[in-house]
Amino acid sequence: MDDRGVYRLPAIVTHNYDPARGAFRNLCSLSDEAAGAVLASISASGLRAIKPNYLARRRATEIWLLSERTKKLGAPKLRYPVYFFLGDMADGLDASRPCSHVLPLAHFPAETITFTYPDSMASYLLGFRADLACERLPHHGKIFTLDELDILVRDTGMPADRWRNEPRRRHDRYIEMQLWDDAPLCGLEGSCPPA
Repeated sequence: MDDRGVYRLPAIVTHNYDPARGAFRNLCSLSDEAAGAVLASISASGLRAIKPNYLARRRATEIWLLSERTKKLGAPKLRYPVYFFLGDMADGLDASRPCSHVLPLAHFPAETITFTYPDSMASYLLGFRADLACERLPHHGKIFTLDELDILVRDTGMPADRWRNEPRRRHDRYIEMQLWDDAPLCGLEGSCPPA
């Protein structure tokens, strides 16, 4: 929020990743067997709980994302997007993805990105599952272009800690950015900064 009380989009995005697997990867680009092995490894590490139906839910979400993105902006270069959080989320709170790339939002051409509010899996479920209809807000089950997100944030604000105090916003913890073209990532892969 600026000094006039107007909500503004953060100027940065964050991609969190596991250095053993590398940055800018998408699980759904793997076969079911290979993706299952990655999920089993994450689960066995004890760093993150993985629900048994995670891969099926992730794939359904990505089919929806691709369809909606294509309707709004045409066919993308990437079939499987690279995920970012809007804002500085390089806090190390997800032990399964301790490394981060924090980049300027302006680094990404508007036609290569879309957003969901909250993250895409939560937005998809909230937007379409009948048993969650009572928790659905107008922005759930939708994807947004950069311009559309700017308007939405000016109208409704950023998630921040509102989910803690506003029961209707309990799912709205993050805004997720989906990158549909890997050209802006050239030369960015790196490793964790020294501790």
